[in-house]
Amino acid sequence: MELHLIASRVLGVMPRNPEQFHATFDHAMSVLAAEPAMRWSCIALIAAGVGLALTRRLIPTLIGVLALGVTSYVWLQVSHVREGVILYTFSYEHGLTEADLLVPVVVTISVVLWLIGQAVWRRRGPRETYRQTRTVSITSS
Repeated sequence: MELHLIASRVLGVMPRNPEQFHATFDHAMSVLAAEPAMRWSCIALIAAGVGLALTRRLIPTLIGVLALGVTSYVWLQVSHVREGVILYTFSYEHGLTEADLLVPVVVTISVVLWLIGQAVWRRRGPRETYRQTRTVSITSS
């Protein structure tokens, strides 16, 4: 199947108005409420994404990337219980479903927020360095 056909299938399941969004959201929440494993893995995936978006230094960023990768894998394994509409079929037992779309959405949002945070952090500079230079200049006067 070509990429434009996959995109049309994905966009076809997207809500077109607030009523459809509300119905889709209510259905997703009812599925998460019924399946505790899905609920906790979804919370862990979103928390890992937020954690990655908030990191600024190398080691926490690497830990955030690892956490996001692990929780993404766990989500893909747990979500097979109730996956939703099948968007694309690779083989008889494998395909792309609505539930699988959560991973790229969370990863994309995390990376974009991380890049924005890095740009702001670099522009302002680390706060510790600013405080240290200000303290040194005040005490040396």
